Amino acid sequence: MDPALTRRRVRPGLPGRARRAALALAALLVATGCAADPGPTAPTPPAPPAASAPTPGGDCARCAPAPADVPFLRAMVSHHDRTRAVAAAATGRITDVELRTLVAAVDVTEADELATMRRWLAAAPDGGATAPAGHHPHHDVQGTQGAAATADPDLARLRAAPAGRFDAVLVEVLTAHQRAAVTLARAHLPVAVGPEVRDLADRIARSRAAQLRLLAGLPAA
Repeated sequence: MDPALTRRRVRPGLPGRARRAALALAALLVATGCAADPGPTAPTPPAPPAASAPTPGGDCARCAPAPADVPFLRAMVSHHDRTRAVAAAATGRITDVELRTLVAAVDVTEADELATMRRWLAAAPDGGATAPAGHHPHHDVQGTQGAAATADPDLARLRAAPAGRFDAVLVEVLTAHQRAAVTLARAHLPVAVGPEVRDLADRIARSRAAQLRLLAGLPAA
């Protein structure tokens, strides 16, 4: 067979895969805030007088969060922990390349956000101690109150899913989970006090909404 004909037959599949990879990369960029706003990123405005003062040099990585922001941060830490547990449970079992790339991007993004939120909570007066079960109404949206990952029904579904159904079950689990993240973030936006926390809530709401759109377009959806 003529090699040129072989190349022509194989080539049409490449743009589709490249486009899907670009979509997954876009999800990562949106999730991390790199594609959140057009143009250069503006400096974070200074905190209002009532908020905690930043550390020298303007770095607010270790600012103590406002008391009104702490419950939201705790709820999001719990939510992110569950997301990462879902990603870990999916390791080695995803068959769709797009879904595998998207899950990896989500995991990296949420690991970074977790580190940021835990630094903020560590600077809180109580050291970011985990509140007792039932401490915050946001958890009602999530459907859990910091339950151990081993007792998580979504993880149980994933672990029990047969190979031929795993991708579809994962898409269902992630869709419900990231929809809850959007709800949590949007609920806190009107009452957020710290500008950094407000920015995080806004980025979470927009990036998870973008992830939901990508999940809805996958073959397993």
